Amino acid sequence: MTAIDDGPTILVALSNPRTEGALVALAGALAEHRGGRVLAVHVVTVPDQTSLEKAAEERATLDRSSAELLDAAVADAAAFDAPVETKTILSHRRVEEVFDAARTNDAAAVAMGYGGTRFAGGRAEGSLDEIAQDLPCDFLVFDGRRLEPSDVLVPTAGGPSSDLSAEVATALRDALGANVSLLHVVDSGGEAEGRAFLADWAASRGLGDATLRVETGDAEEAIARLGPTCDLVIVGATERGLLSRVVRGSPASEAIDRLDAPVLLTERPSSRSLRERLFGRR
Repeated sequence: MTAIDDGPTILVALSNPRTEGALVALAGALAEHRGGRVLAVHVVTVPDQTSLEKAAEERATLDRSSAELLDAAVADAAAFDAPVETKTILSHRRVEEVFDAARTNDAAAVAMGYGGTRFAGGRAEGSLDEIAQDLPCDFLVFDGRRLEPSDVLVPTAGGPSSDLSAEVATALRDALGANVSLLHVVDSGGEAEGRAFLADWAASRGLGDATLRVETGDAEEAIARLGPTCDLVIVGATERGLLSRVVRGSPASEAIDRLDAPVLLTERPSSRSLRERLFGRR
């Protein structure tokens, strides 16, 4: 499909047929929300002992192995009001290649799978920490196989990544009919102030119809308690370098990892301008 010249690119990095549908749904909903396109990328990992030149000679065979996965992505993306394109990339570095693809395709956001054993492969990515702490765009990292978000929980204490979580929740509400609940955790005695904050935060982000939950105590305990009642928990990264650990399979947090619900980790580069966040960098 011919590339469109305006609107952001939402890149979805595919590696596993079992998670393809969920990742494409995330990318499709966000692309529809932002008025952009979906770029489905399959990074084919080439063994270190095989040169990329040699692998390219067998490109026809490799492309056939990607065709079924990418054809499924095109079919799933058809449910959303956004153009879709596909691309196969040969690389020795699967995770790092996704970051490179985000930059070279001017992606406004990337949706990808969670965990090193499922995404990065068995080989350690030597420069991943450095790369993931200089994000080229918004990142959505999904831990789950299926996305059926009838009830979505978004914990927030404010911040750029929570803003991205709110945007994704809005996209899922509009595209898939998800019911959104917002969670804000305060110290005992701060409930009234916390509810006022949460109501203002929701209204300014287009989520005035969301259910507001104000809890007291520990934030992770509140997420662990409420998360299993939902179909998806969207958590904004609150510390630098969290994404690099997560894509290698390190835990985001003990509470999040023991949730009996799919989790979407979002991270937004705080240095990007508002225009870049909304419209990409074209």
